[in-house]
Amino acid sequence: MGVALPVGQTRRALIQHAEEADERARREQAERDERQRLAQAQARARAEREQAEQAAAVNAAEVGGIRPASEEVALVQTTRDGVEQIEAVPVGATNAAKGGPASTASDSAAQSQQQATADAATHDTAASPRHTAMPGEHWSTLRHLPYALGSLIFDLLPLALFFGAAALIMRALSGDEQSVMTVVQGFVGAYVTVRVCMAVVRLLISPIGHGMRIIRVRTDIAQTLETWIRFTVVLAAFGIALAEAVEALGAGRAGHLAIVKLFSLLVHLCLVVLIFKVRKPVGALIEAPAEATGPVAALRNWLALVWAFFAAAFVIGLWVVWALGVENGFPKLINFIALSGAVVIAARLLAILVLGAVGRAFQPKTDAPSDESNTPASSVRSRLADRYYPLARRLITAAITVCTVIVLFQLWGLDALSWFASGTIGRSLLSAVLTILVAALVAIVVWESANASVQRRLTQWTNEGDLVRAARLRTLLPMLRSFLLIIIVLVVGLTALSQIGINTTPLLAGASIIGVAVGFGSQKLVQDFITGIFLLMENAMQVGDWVTVAGVSGTVEYLSIRTVRIRAGDGSLHIVPFSSVSTVNNINRGIGNASIRINVGYNTDIDQVFDELKAIGAEMRQDPAFKDLIINDLEVWGVDAVDGSMVTVLGQMRCIDKGRWGVQRETNRRILKRFRELGITIADPRTYLVMPSETAATDRSPLPHGNYLPSNQPSPDA
Repeated sequence: MGVALPVGQTRRALIQHAEEADERARREQAERDERQRLAQAQARARAEREQAEQAAAVNAAEVGGIRPASEEVALVQTTRDGVEQIEAVPVGATNAAKGGPASTASDSAAQSQQQATADAATHDTAASPRHTAMPGEHWSTLRHLPYALGSLIFDLLPLALFFGAAALIMRALSGDEQSVMTVVQGFVGAYVTVRVCMAVVRLLISPIGHGMRIIRVRTDIAQTLETWIRFTVVLAAFGIALAEAVEALGAGRAGHLAIVKLFSLLVHLCLVVLIFKVRKPVGALIEAPAEATGPVAALRNWLALVWAFFAAAFVIGLWVVWALGVENGFPKLINFIALSGAVVIAARLLAILVLGAVGRAFQPKTDAPSDESNTPASSVRSRLADRYYPLARRLITAAITVCTVIVLFQLWGLDALSWFASGTIGRSLLSAVLTILVAALVAIVVWESANASVQRRLTQWTNEGDLVRAARLRTLLPMLRSFLLIIIVLVVGLTALSQIGINTTPLLAGASIIGVAVGFGSQKLVQDFITGIFLLMENAMQVGDWVTVAGVSGTVEYLSIRTVRIRAGDGSLHIVPFSSVSTVNNINRGIGNASIRINVGYNTDIDQVFDELKAIGAEMRQDPAFKDLIINDLEVWGVDAVDGSMVTVLGQMRCIDKGRWGVQRETNRRILKRFRELGITIADPRTYLVMPSETAATDRSPLPHGNYLPSNQPSPDA
C-alpha cells in the first residue's frame, strides 16, 4: 500500500502533464491555423492592392490617350535607362479585360470578390464530415507516445511487485498440497494476465485522457472499448483459471471442458455486444464519401450497414466450431488472437512512427514568427504538403499493411516468405514495384525542382521590376511544363512497362519511325516553334516595337510561339512565320538617335553653322515638350563631305526610342527657320547652265533635270 500510493500519485501527475501538453499542442495548432488564415487574407489583400494599382495605371494611360492595340495586350509602366515608359505586354485573351483593353478598379474588385467566393467554397468542401489527414496529425500522436509508455510503466510496476511477492509466498508454501498450489497459481496468473492486458489497452485507447491516447478515437468510444474488453479479458482469464482449479480439485476433464465452454460462450457474447456497441463508428469508417458514386461506393455503404451482423455471425461461428470438439481449441484460439493482435499493434505503432516523421517533415515550423509564415519556403512546403502528403500517407499505409499481412500469414503457417524467394513471381513483382516507385520519386523531384527554379526566377524578376521579362517567361511556362511533363511521363511509363514484362523495343522503334515521318513532314513547323522559342527567350522583340523582319517593317501587334504579326506603315497586316526570320532590326530598345544631315553653301561659315546647331540642341533640351525625350546634347560630328557647290555637315542627338522621330523632325524645322533668319544658305541641289549673252542668261526656260536653255531656242518637246 505504501508503494502503490506514490506510484498512483506519480501516474496521475503524468496524466495531468500529458493533458497539459496535449492542450498546448491544440493551442499551437489553432494558432498555426489562425496564422495561415491571416496569411491567406493578407495575400488576397495584397493581390487586390496590386490589381487596383495596375488598374489605376492602365486608367491613367487611357486618360493620357494611350490604349492597348488589342484585348490580348496590357499596358505596363516601366523604367529603362532612367526614363519612365509604358510598354505593351501580351497577356492572352483569357487574361484580358472582357469589357475593353483596359480594366477598371471595379473589375479588379469584382474579380477579387469572385476569388474570395471560390476560396470560401473550397474551405467548405474541405470541412466535410469525413476526416482528412494532415501532416501534423501523426506527429501529434507520436508526441503522446512517451506519456503513454510512462503510464504503462507505472501500471506494470505495482503488478510486478505483486507478482514477485506472490511468487515468493508460493515458493515458501511449496510443501502444501499440490492441487491447492495449482489453484492459487491459476488465479494469480489470471489476475496478472488481466492487469497486463488492461495496461496495454490503456496504452492504446486511454479513456481517462486524450493526451495519453495513441489511437485517435473519441472518449466515449474509448470508454466503451475499455469496459467491454475488460469484461472479455476477465471472463477469459478467470474462466480458464476456474476450469483448471475445478479439474485440480477432482472434477475431472469433463468438468474442465464444461466450464471452459461456458466461459468461452460468455466471452464470445461479450465480443458480440462490443461489435454492436461500435457498429456506428466503424460503419462511418467503412462507408464511402458523400460525393462518391458507382458500384464500389454502393458496396461500401451496404457493408457499413451490415458489417456488424457478419462479424457477430463469425464470432459465434468460431465458438460453435470450437465447441463441437476441437481439442484445446480455445487456448489455441487465444494464442492465435494474441499473436495476431500483437502483430497488428506493432504495425500500428510503426505506422505512427513513420507517418509522424513524414508529417513532421511536411508540417511548417510551429515556433516560427508570424512574419515568416509568408516566406517562399513556407509556401512551397505548404504546397508540397497539400499535393504529396496524402499520396505519401497512402503509400506508406499500403506498404505497412502489406508487410503486416505477410507477417500474419507467416505466423498462421502459410510460409509467406517463400513467395519472395529468388526466381519467384513475388520477387519479380516486388522488384518491379520498387523500381516504379523509385522512378516516380525521381520524376517528382525533377518536376518540383524545375517548378521551384522557375518560380524563384519569376519572383526575382517581379521584385526587380522586370515585369516584361517575367510576363514573357509566363508565356513560355505552359509550353515548357508540357514538354517536361511529356518527357517525365514517357520515361516513367517506359520504365513501368519494362518492369511489368512488356518489351518496349518495338514501341521505341515505332515511335522513332513516326517521329522521323513527322519531322520530315513538318520541318517548317518545327523550325517555327524552335526559332520562336529562342526569339522570345532572347527578348528580340516585344508587342509595340517597330521592327524589320524578313523584309517587312512595322509595329509588332502580336507574338505567338510560331508567328509574329506586324502592322506596316500603310496599315497592312503581315503575318511572318519565325522560320523565315533570319535577322531582327528593332529600333525600340531604349535608345534612338535623331540624325542631322545639313548641306550648306560652299561659301558658308562652317564654325557659325556648328555654333547654331549646338544652340538649337540646347534649346531643345530646355523645351518642356522635348526635354524628357532627349538623353544627350546635340553632337556635331563635323564636315562629312565637300562636293563642288555644297558642304555636308553631320550630327546626331541621342533620344529615347519613342522620341527619335519627333525630335528629329522638330530639329530639322528649327534648323531651317534659324538658317533663314541668319541668311545661311542651304545648298540647292539643282545645276545651272550660264550663257554668255546677258539677255539669254536672263530669259531662259528650264529643261528637265534642272538645266536651262535660252528662251529663243526651241524646247525639246516642241
